Amino acid sequence: MMKTNQKNKQNYQMLLFKFNTGLSIEYDEDNNIFQFHQLSVCESIAPFNGYAYVCINDIILFFGGYSRNDFSKSVHEYSIRENKWMTFENTLPSPLRNCVAIFSEEDNDIHIIGGRANKTTTVSTHMKTKVRVWDLSQLDGSMILITLFLNTVDERNFEGLELFQINEITNNKFFNSFF
Repeated sequence: MMKTNQKNKQNYQMLLFKFNTGLSIEYDEDNNIFQFHQLSVCESIAPFNGYAYVCINDIILFFGGYSRNDFSKSVHEYSIRENKWMTFENTLPSPLRNCVAIFSEEDNDIHIIGGRANKTTTVSTHMKTKVRVWDLSQLDGSMILITLFLNTVDERNFEGLELFQINEITNNKFFNSFF
């Protein structure tokens, strides 16, 4: 939710996305008025939900998601100001859904935390990436994405908590495109 305060006017804007529906809800607190606007949704993200997202200035970045049996590694960008979508060529190192993205203004990092890798595997993962990686105007060819740890839990057998590291990370096309 974004709050704007122009000459003591209190306005709030909320953007909602799920499957092929995009909705902007604006609330004028001074006049107690709601306004609703339909937003476009790009075809490649329309079948999905359960993605992580983070809003930075007038850009929303979407990470992963799922649709029935399809789990996504995709990264999408939505420009609020231009009402335009873009799908990045580079993807997450593995499919992920029901995770959370957090933007740290202090160091311009995006943290993608937790989620599910498939129907039965819950992961406790932490991926960290610089904002400039996803902002084409700042892209300088360098990239930082660190998978700190990954826990898997088979929901059918909670005794099977396993900790392991991703050893073959350099074989991922996501990383190879930057190094």
